Amino acid sequence: MNLAPFSIVLGWMLPIAQVQPPTLPYFEESQPVVVQTAQPNEVAATTVRVPVSAAQLYYQRLAALQAGTLYTRVPRNSFQPAWEGVLENPTYEQWVALLAQEAKAIAAGQGENRLSVTIGDSLTLWLRPGLFDDDRLWLNQSIGGENTAKIRNRLTVLEETRPNSIFVMAGVNDLIGGRSDEAILTDYEEIIRQLRDHHPQARLVVQSILPTHHEAVSNDRIRTLNRELRAMSQEFGAMYLDLYPHFSDERGRLRSDLTTDGIHLSNGGYELWQLFIRQIDYQIMLDEKRSGSIE
Repeated sequence: MNLAPFSIVLGWMLPIAQVQPPTLPYFEESQPVVVQTAQPNEVAATTVRVPVSAAQLYYQRLAALQAGTLYTRVPRNSFQPAWEGVLENPTYEQWVALLAQEAKAIAAGQGENRLSVTIGDSLTLWLRPGLFDDDRLWLNQSIGGENTAKIRNRLTVLEETRPNSIFVMAGVNDLIGGRSDEAILTDYEEIIRQLRDHHPQARLVVQSILPTHHEAVSNDRIRTLNRELRAMSQEFGAMYLDLYPHFSDERGRLRSDLTTDGIHLSNGGYELWQLFIRQIDYQIMLDEKRSGSIE
């Protein structure tokens, strides 16, 4: 798959540098994450630092755009001089502006390349680069702290993109914020409607809300919402990815080995989640080949 046209188009996206950094909740480990790397035949591994705050991730993504690529296509430690030591927290509006620029770049440079889009809150925001194994493009349209009401109001930036698959997960921040099940489901239905209307060619995957191990969130409510989301997915012809049983312990809580704080995921949690995403996206690609929509 030839991705050269994508890089060429992004080469002139320098106006993004004028977007100011956003400040959002920081949910990674409080200490810098160190990734162990080693070449095949090397005995000792080297260490590299990766972004651990929303501000650092923002500046990394900004630097990637300036370099004519997306952060999802580069190693996690890329553009370190641009983000290491950053302390200023970004605003919500600035995150929205950055995501809009990334979507604009993808729309202009996608060409014939396959595209997967992920939409959600901080859980989805911190999905690791390298989520997909092949040469497809991946656009991560997630913002920490978001609820379904905010997500439904910013989907128009995706209208010019041509995704093959769209993965959505949201709801836990609605529950933390005290919103009713009715309000959450109303917003979720609008999210699905918008994505179906504007991207009829894409396979839409609604992911279950993950369990928590935190007193602020009721797992009983999560299970109730998930049942409604399953039914809603069937009604609108979307796929439903039920992650809840794979992330819950014998008491229905988020497994302690998969979380850092009872809500957000550890590296092991992301490895498990991304395994399921890759599996279902591979199935989508096989279905497209069988139907003749791709070669």
